[in-house]
Amino acid sequence: MTEIIEDRISGLPIHIIHDILRRISKYGLKEAARTSILSKTWISIWRSRSDVIINQYTHKSIMNNLENFVKFVDDSLRPYAEQNLSIETLRLLGLGGHPELASHIDRWLNLAIQLNVKSLGIWPGYALNYSIPDAIYAAKTLTELSLHGCNFGIDQDHNNNGTNKLQRLISTCPFIRDLQIGNCTGIRHLRVSGLVNLENLELSSCEGLVKVVIQAPNLQKFVYVGAPLFKRQKTREVQLLPCTVDILDGYKTLQILKLEASTMTDQEFEYQLSKFSALEVLELTRCYQIKKIKVVNEKLKRFFLWHWSNLEQVSMLQSPNLTDFDFQSDKTCMPFSTMDPSNLKQARINFYLLPDFSDSYNFGDVDTIWYNNLQYFLQKFNYSKGLILVIFCKKYWSILIYEDPSEIVVPPTRQLELCIKNPSMHLESFTDDLMSWRPNKMSIVACPESKIVQVLDETIITRHREKQNGRLNEVTNHKGATYEDNGTCPWYSWLKSTSLIDRITTLMFKWEELPRYQFR
Repeated sequence: MTEIIEDRISGLPIHIIHDILRRISKYGLKEAARTSILSKTWISIWRSRSDVIINQYTHKSIMNNLENFVKFVDDSLRPYAEQNLSIETLRLLGLGGHPELASHIDRWLNLAIQLNVKSLGIWPGYALNYSIPDAIYAAKTLTELSLHGCNFGIDQDHNNNGTNKLQRLISTCPFIRDLQIGNCTGIRHLRVSGLVNLENLELSSCEGLVKVVIQAPNLQKFVYVGAPLFKRQKTREVQLLPCTVDILDGYKTLQILKLEASTMTDQEFEYQLSKFSALEVLELTRCYQIKKIKVVNEKLKRFFLWHWSNLEQVSMLQSPNLTDFDFQSDKTCMPFSTMDPSNLKQARINFYLLPDFSDSYNFGDVDTIWYNNLQYFLQKFNYSKGLILVIFCKKYWSILIYEDPSEIVVPPTRQLELCIKNPSMHLESFTDDLMSWRPNKMSIVACPESKIVQVLDETIITRHREKQNGRLNEVTNHKGATYEDNGTCPWYSWLKSTSLIDRITTLMFKWEELPRYQFR
């Protein structure tokens, strides 16, 4: 029987075995190496795999021993050097901060370039401050490049004119499709041009970067994360290092735009956004200088606004295809209240208080205008499409579900997470997500033939009882609202005062004692 299994495995095409190895390698090199026991053919192919991914953190026994780690990598790469085998992908992840490691990275990088590497990723430890060597300019075959925590120096020509190494690298590697630069230093001005194949560009937290100009006619995704100036932080709105970002083309190809900690103003952002007619996904995070957002885009499908505190207004004009909206703020600002959400298929709205203020507000202490606007906004969704409204109150770990949205009443608290989605196709997954909150109470305003109450049966409950983390010890089912301390809980008192009380089915949960995080 073993021989039959081995013959079947040995008979698989090499490219399929390589693909299997590539997928298994996501779980660590050790797991992938264990598959070499399957057959003699598999061992041979394993040793000649084209993707080499080395993560120091997955090898705890050698992580703190530089000599052992270097020997491990050398032994892994030796067959490629001896047999002149191709290395299509080289990933060096989680490298320690040993200063002596830099020369070894240079050697491994050199070898990969000689063997025509196409995809290269280096994540050295931040303490290392690894400087990119000149050998990188010979990597003519590169199509993917991901460098994190590296230092780019200045090249001096014979006239003593300086050129940034990253700038020169871009000009010498014309086939790059995917370029990711994160937490790198030594870059002040960057012009990304001449890369006609570039589809994905990500620039993240590069301290010292003050200007970016992008000319990439086929760009599909652009991610920019600014560098917060933590040393000058005096308020919760972190001061950002100024950086100008100008995208000069790719107007009909850019589909995904993500900006975080950008210092763009209202006018600069509106001008940039107006050019991208094919944009489908827009994510804006901590862009504190943008006060008013105006979006005019017929193809936009997903719109995310995360960690905002001073946004004044969001205008969505001519966006008929918008189906997904996500908003998160540490203050109860609601700039989206004038939006028309009737076409949305799902939305998530998260108002959270920072730890210093989480105990400063009592249940019922809300601004009347904000509260009324929120109720009005939630009522504008098209619930006839099967949408369900879920309200999670973080102060009391309670969930209120509107399966019948004919009358929506929002709990009067500043700590709310609201989800609107259509769970009809994945109801078990939907209820699983609800249970992952580990609520104390789940109150359901059910429709005549409730789907959620049916699915939250012993099958789902038993599954959570069996989980090692957050095990469910007990569940009880009640009609109306109930609480074990004779109604002294504000959540219970509020529910009892509403017109919902007679239509509510309440599930009470008791969980194994485990520390809870304040925010999900």
